[in-house]
Amino acid sequence: MVAKRHIQNNLQQIDNLYRKSKSPKKGLFYCKLAIIELCGWIEESMDDIVRHCAKRYVREPENMRFVEQSIIGRTYGFEYERHFRNMLIQVMGIIDVERLERQLDPVKLQLMQSALETLKKCRDSEAHTHLKGATKTLDAPSITESRFLMVYEGLKDIENHVTKLKL
Repeated sequence: MVAKRHIQNNLQQIDNLYRKSKSPKKGLFYCKLAIIELCGWIEESMDDIVRHCAKRYVREPENMRFVEQSIIGRTYGFEYERHFRNMLIQVMGIIDVERLERQLDPVKLQLMQSALETLKKCRDSEAHTHLKGATKTLDAPSITESRFLMVYEGLKDIENHVTKLKL
């Protein structure tokens, strides 16, 4: 289940700390933390949607282990096409993913995909560097939180439609 409360609380707490920070470097730490925290939540939420779908239809324990280990366990990332959609295709099949995507709200899907692309660029940059000074510019935690809302709406729409699909 795509849960909103904990990640939203975390992002709001990080934003509060950011707003109270006295030094530019501390502010950058909070910006970076918000991005990393949100991206971790996105990956977990995508995994949960795939896991929930598999649990509804997969009957054999060995097949469920395969889903956990070889599909979810080997996917590192949160790009829509490359990671999330690929996991859904492996569990549901391409025909059912096409059916699912036709039922989704196209605006929510597009906003989510756009937010994911932006977050991916930010996360990749921040996950593979360290802060050397305070001259760098990062999105404020409030910006990251606004991207969270777009991603949440898209994932929630997908989750709702996956639950309704008859495979």
